[in-house]
Amino acid sequence: MENMKRFKRGDLFLYLIGFIIMLSLAGFYLKGEAAQGEEIDGRTAVISRDGNRIAELDLDTLEEPRYFKLEDGIQVTIVAEKGSIKFLEAECPDKICVKTGTLTKPGDQAVCMPSRTIVRILDN
Repeated sequence: MENMKRFKRGDLFLYLIGFIIMLSLAGFYLKGEAAQGEEIDGRTAVISRDGNRIAELDLDTLEEPRYFKLEDGIQVTIVAEKGSIKFLEAECPDKICVKTGTLTKPGDQAVCMPSRTIVRILDN
C-alpha cells in the first residue's frame, strides 16, 4: 500500500472533467438514437399570404393529400399530406420555396418571397 500513488487535486479535477464530458457525449448519443424512431405528434401547418392566414391544418390527422392553389398574383401550389407539407409548384423565378423541400417538424418553414406566401409548421 505504501507504493500506491496518491491523487493530487489537479488529477482529481481532470478525472472529474473527463467524466462529465463522457456523460455529455453519451447523453447526446442516446438522445439521437431515441429521436430516430420517434414520431412527432401535434404538428399544425399554417399557410399565409400577405400576412393573412389562408389555412391551418393538423398534419397528424390528414387522411388524404390536400392541395392549395393560390392564383392571385404569382401562382403557387401547396400540398399537405399526413405529417408533411411543401410547395409543389411556383411561378416565381427562383423557385426557392419549391427547392426548400418537404416540411415535417415544428419550426420548419418555406417562404415564397415574390408571392408573399409562407408555409410553416407549428407545435401544438
